[in-house]
Amino acid sequence: MASPSTRDSHAADAAADLRPRFRHAGVLRPDLASCGASGAEVDPLGLATVLAFGYALGTRTVLRGVEADAVDAAALVAGRVPSDDDLLRLTIEAVRRHVGSQGPTILLSGGRDSRLILLAMRKLGVQPGRILTLDQRGSASDAAIAERVAAAIGARVERVSPLPFDGARELERHAAQGFQSLEHAWFVAIARRVRELGGAVTDGIGAGVLSTGSLLHPEAIALWNARDLAGLCGWTAAHGGHVSPGFLAAARAEGVPLAEPEAVVAEFEAALHALAATPNPLGMYSLLHWTRRGIGASAYGLLPRERVATPLYDRELCAAVAAIPMEQAMARDWRETVLARLDDTGVPFSTHEGGVMPRWLRHPWRTLRSRAGWSRFVAGLPAPLARLARVADESTGMRRTFDRGAVGLLAALDRCTGFMQR
Repeated sequence: MASPSTRDSHAADAAADLRPRFRHAGVLRPDLASCGASGAEVDPLGLATVLAFGYALGTRTVLRGVEADAVDAAALVAGRVPSDDDLLRLTIEAVRRHVGSQGPTILLSGGRDSRLILLAMRKLGVQPGRILTLDQRGSASDAAIAERVAAAIGARVERVSPLPFDGARELERHAAQGFQSLEHAWFVAIARRVRELGGAVTDGIGAGVLSTGSLLHPEAIALWNARDLAGLCGWTAAHGGHVSPGFLAAARAEGVPLAEPEAVVAEFEAALHALAATPNPLGMYSLLHWTRRGIGASAYGLLPRERVATPLYDRELCAAVAAIPMEQAMARDWRETVLARLDDTGVPFSTHEGGVMPRWLRHPWRTLRSRAGWSRFVAGLPAPLARLARVADESTGMRRTFDRGAVGLLAALDRCTGFMQR
């Protein structure tokens, strides 16, 4: 049974937020995992976009016959640009609507989104049930900044240690996420702790990307202004959570059902064309594709939908911020406007997990357990996926992380659909 805070937090109409729902056999469901992947067929274009970008685009999924509900971007945008007073009011109302009167667990990082939610709750007189942050090292890390912010308002933070890699857990997380995202494996530890605590947890994803989305970059804007959408597709893939080119080529060679690159480019171009008439098309791309279909799927899948409160994905708030023209949105982050009215902590935002030593030396035991877990996982994979795992091992940096995430995604997808045996 849902706790009072959970019921209170999510009593609002489902149409009040922009989180995706998925249609299968004419029925709209809260998450893709509930659509039942067993025996389904893989959609080669959906799978190719997930590997190329790190998320699916538009309404497509990796499964034939299963679609995300669509958002009419032009109809979403509010009729006028919001004033500073409007932004403050809409933010407070969004938090009131989605958080409720009994505070959920707050997931607090060192960034703007989660701080905005916490301070809006303070403005409303709502106390968080608990504040969680992912354990990191360094005085400028998310965890350290989160502790300083909490201390400034008289609260304490609980650090949650990331879990080492475990093959069974990896398969479970990809199935729960609906095979939609290569990111946010770290959320597994947070989700476990939230389930232990009961109630809901906040997630800061949403309208913040309308000012700081990855495509709001001079290089991407130049490609957009030149209407070089093929070039922008390549730029977007190169700056996202995608697999390495070597892994993608190896997956094709192993017979993974993937659409041709030209089809992926056409899918991307169609997504951008649908946003062309909006005031901030590149910010809207991040809101409706990367956020809605990528990182958002992680949190929503690993916890039931009613357990995740997303006030910054409130439809009314997003509509207002989406009306801000692209250049104005970039020049002045709307969250800074609201925080100027709410934030008296004097705490800067985080920069990185500090330390001069590499991460594996800062977390030696977790690293050793993760390596052992990965080796056991690979040893149990079918031969084609084991070969892809070795390709992933040859990658470096974040590409290795995403390549290994793709191995887990493909293994989980094969487990449900049997596509590698067909």
